[in-house]
Amino acid sequence: MNFKKLAIGFLLCTSAVAFAQYKPSYTVVKSNSRYEVNKDASYTQYLEEQNRVDTPQGIRLLGERKITYNSTLEDVEVLEAYTLQPDGTRIAVPLDKIRTQDETADDGSIYSDSKSKVIIYPKLEVGSQVYYRAKAVQHTPEFPGHFFLWEHYSPHARYESVNVELVHDIGIEVGVSTKGMQGGKLSSSSVPNTLAYKFTFSQEKAYPSEESRADLPDFAPHFSASTFKSYAEVGRAYQIRAKEKAKVTPAIQTLANDLIQKANAKTTLEKVKVLHHWVAQNIRYLGIYVGAGGYVPHDAQSILDNLYGDCKDHVTILEALLAAAGIDSTPALINSSTAYLLPKLPTPGIFDHVITYVPSLNVYLDSTSRFAPLGTLPNGDMDKPVVHTATGALSRTPMTHPAKDRTEARIQMKLTRDGSIEGQSQAKMFGVFEVASRGSQFSYQNRNQSDIVNRLLSRFQETGWGEIGKTEPTQFDKAWQVNSTFELEPVVNVPGPSAMAIPVGLAPGRMKNLADVVLPKERRFPTTCAATQHEEWIELSFPKDLKITRVPKGVSFSQGDVKYQSNYELAGQLLKIKRTYSLTRKETICGAEADKWFAEFTQVLRRDLRQQVFFE
Repeated sequence: MNFKKLAIGFLLCTSAVAFAQYKPSYTVVKSNSRYEVNKDASYTQYLEEQNRVDTPQGIRLLGERKITYNSTLEDVEVLEAYTLQPDGTRIAVPLDKIRTQDETADDGSIYSDSKSKVIIYPKLEVGSQVYYRAKAVQHTPEFPGHFFLWEHYSPHARYESVNVELVHDIGIEVGVSTKGMQGGKLSSSSVPNTLAYKFTFSQEKAYPSEESRADLPDFAPHFSASTFKSYAEVGRAYQIRAKEKAKVTPAIQTLANDLIQKANAKTTLEKVKVLHHWVAQNIRYLGIYVGAGGYVPHDAQSILDNLYGDCKDHVTILEALLAAAGIDSTPALINSSTAYLLPKLPTPGIFDHVITYVPSLNVYLDSTSRFAPLGTLPNGDMDKPVVHTATGALSRTPMTHPAKDRTEARIQMKLTRDGSIEGQSQAKMFGVFEVASRGSQFSYQNRNQSDIVNRLLSRFQETGWGEIGKTEPTQFDKAWQVNSTFELEPVVNVPGPSAMAIPVGLAPGRMKNLADVVLPKERRFPTTCAATQHEEWIELSFPKDLKITRVPKGVSFSQGDVKYQSNYELAGQLLKIKRTYSLTRKETICGAEADKWFAEFTQVLRRDLRQQVFFE
């Protein structure tokens, strides 16, 4: 769903690793934007931007600039572009060398009117500066009669000088919101019958990114403007054009009847399951953003005829099928990033995705996630603000919770006389973990199993052989479980005396994964966290002639929202282990105190996992 505002701009790229001395790849020397908005919400944007290469990595990042726009709604012209060398030499980019190209996704799955003006800068080195000046005319608004724009300034880059000017006709009401900027409404405007605003921004210090950082809309300095007065109005603007697309045609009515009859679905829940499952498995995801297609779905019948569509199209055909069964539903606008707050100034810019809400069941469905059974959502949809477009109501998708977003793993292993391991595992996943696991298992199908097994074993520096049991990731009528068998090459020297830590094999290894999490020493930005639970039951048997002299001691940890318990019990030659971890959260954004608890836990967990069984 192409809900991102197609304004001229670029992505600020930074390293996710916090080195002792962080240095951004480049500096924004100046960025001057001017928006002139007409009464009908069409507008002209003038942009001038100059950036300096500060590191060798910045040469790659600044060497090519893309100015992306919707060619049906917008015209873009690059007026000037050049490289400025450290000695002051200016090397112009000839205008006939600034090319226009179609935009597609990396996998080629998007077809649209989205295009890019591509500028290739010559002779870059550290200290060089790249400059361009451009003009964009939005002659057709994405929403009739509405104007909106949304710019965020990354904390991972330096900005020497940013200027934003907004001039709009007095006949259109535009709300303005800023954070971290200086300026405001001007007492007078140089253009008759207009109101004018001017804001400036600078940021001398830049910081590295952080693990699990929330997305920029939740905290970063910004400038935004919008004619929308409320999120209900945003929902209505979407609904006006989307509702008519969900018309129930004879073919859709017949399909809904046939699917329900074949499954012998009687209740509303059973009918929703059948129809949602059919859309998820049969409508291929394919982005097609032609004209205002970033905001307007295709009609349900054409989606059925072609059996493909983007997220809006998935919602539309599912809405039509549900309506054919007498079940009301509504599109729910949502974002797919790690932003969990709604901006105070209403804007469609926060939403880049749409899912389905069924009021009678109080359930959200995301049929673009073909591995999410009814009652589950992919992790990116969890605890997000949504707008129900049919009613304009603001709501929120469910949070993760330890009772439903959890895993259970049972592992049986036998140490052989040469120190190798023979084992098997049975893993059950629920909630967001089930969705992710189904997707992983689907990707493993029809591939070289030895490559997959080697990669999984190498997670924890283990080697050997194995096989993952056959699964059917798109069949939702049975509880989800992944079974495996494996053999590990010698993990310990026998005969002893010797000692060994507990292997993982082809089990999920959730505890080992948690132990590998390293938090930043200092948090500058809000971070995201999930409420989950993981349980492991391990049985490790030893040869009869091997004398076990010491086994690990159980560990108990409880601090704040984090709880962990491990138990080790030796019965003859069989060691039984149980490990349980749970994390509860009241909200998805967490801070320094949560980091403190989790850091203390990981120290305890690592010590526990390093414990060994001694024998001779």
